[in-house]
Amino acid sequence: MTFIHLLHPEIPKIKEVNINGVRHYDTPDGTLISITSLLKNFTPQGILDWRKAVGAEKANEVMRAAGDRGSKVHKIIESCLSNKPENDLVGHYGELPARMFSQMVPALDKIDRIRTLEQGLYSKRLGIAGRVDCIAEFDGKLSTIDFKTATRKRDEINENYPVQATFYSIAWEERTGEKIEQIVILTTTETGELDVYIDDPSKHVERLEEMITEYKSGSAASLS
Repeated sequence: MTFIHLLHPEIPKIKEVNINGVRHYDTPDGTLISITSLLKNFTPQGILDWRKAVGAEKANEVMRAAGDRGSKVHKIIESCLSNKPENDLVGHYGELPARMFSQMVPALDKIDRIRTLEQGLYSKRLGIAGRVDCIAEFDGKLSTIDFKTATRKRDEINENYPVQATFYSIAWEERTGEKIEQIVILTTTETGELDVYIDDPSKHVERLEEMITEYKSGSAASLS
């Protein structure tokens, strides 16, 4: 696979900073909370129930392993989309990340005309910043594309995923003037599935703004 990359307007750089254990970004318009940190205050009830059932120690162990797996798969995808494919994925990353990447390939084949990868973005209007996985065309439509890994396929998508992608879509348009047509969330699972979720970001703007309001008012319940 060879991917076309297009130039985009220069985007101001942002720098990750830690404030009282919470990820923020220094931007030209001030220090803003990261979208991932904000969303931790809205962890789905099912995950909270699971943490309570297995205990904090076990839950943290599982989450660390999942984070390591996800980071490896992301690194392989980024190298692929950058036209720098790596050899011996199993040797470098292990059997599971290599297999989960291979499951993602049919979806990656639909990506074209890449605008950016792992780009820091922020929205002055919303007061949030973050780092998007990919802005590119997916099946011919300009898309915010987010890559996820999971143990197994879920019946319903985590509400936070489309909200997060919607934020990136808004921030991209603020910074470049380009309107995102759709959000695409690609999830590869340990059990062998690839889930492709496509939606209109405008459907999730209201929920995003509700979350921001709740967070700023202090009424959001964070994950401890």
